[in-house]
Amino acid sequence: MYASSALGADSSIDPETRQMTREEIEAWLDASAVESERDVGVVEAMPEAPPPPPRRHGLVVEGGIGAAGHLSTLKNISPTSPEFNLAVGYEVIDPLLLFLDATLLMSSTRYAKQPPDARTYAYYGFGGGARFTFEIGESFGVYLQGNAGMAAATEDVLVVYGYTEADQLNLYYGGQLGFEWFQVNPHYALAAHAGVKNYMGLEREASNEPPLVVSGGLAIKYTF
Repeated sequence: MYASSALGADSSIDPETRQMTREEIEAWLDASAVESERDVGVVEAMPEAPPPPPRRHGLVVEGGIGAAGHLSTLKNISPTSPEFNLAVGYEVIDPLLLFLDATLLMSSTRYAKQPPDARTYAYYGFGGGARFTFEIGESFGVYLQGNAGMAAATEDVLVVYGYTEADQLNLYYGGQLGFEWFQVNPHYALAAHAGVKNYMGLEREASNEPPLVVSGGLAIKYTF
């Protein structure tokens, strides 16, 4: 009677809630390990970033600001002064840019002995030139340029100091070295530059010093 009751109790145990034996637990762990080691195939590599868009070539507009100082006798009359530049050109071929440019130099005679009192004047120029750009990788470039044109002062301020042709249009010519940083947007580039110009109209009477002006500055370029 007791035996039959025990058998009846065992048969009533739910197989899903019964306690697993040691052998069953070990078999389950072995099966899980084999499942985790299953070959899932080759993992695909992350896609590479697309290359930057090609730099634009064509119509160019460039504006800049900097400073200019005199290396001749004019350094004793006019201080280093702000200079503004604007250029419009076209890249005929990849490294060659032909351009027209204009320059405005704002200065004064405050270094000169008084009298007369110090006066302000603007020295403007316009002309053209050529620029060769050598690209360094995808983001940078170095350029050399030469340009020439005509320049004059807006006032006869310098005439009294012996620069008798300063307020007349006279030839200038010079060269410039620049460094360009091409932006992510292929239309834009930033530049730093330095150069020297010979302004023939700033020659002083009874002086053999060449009327050289050294300048440097920053510029932003947009290519359509």
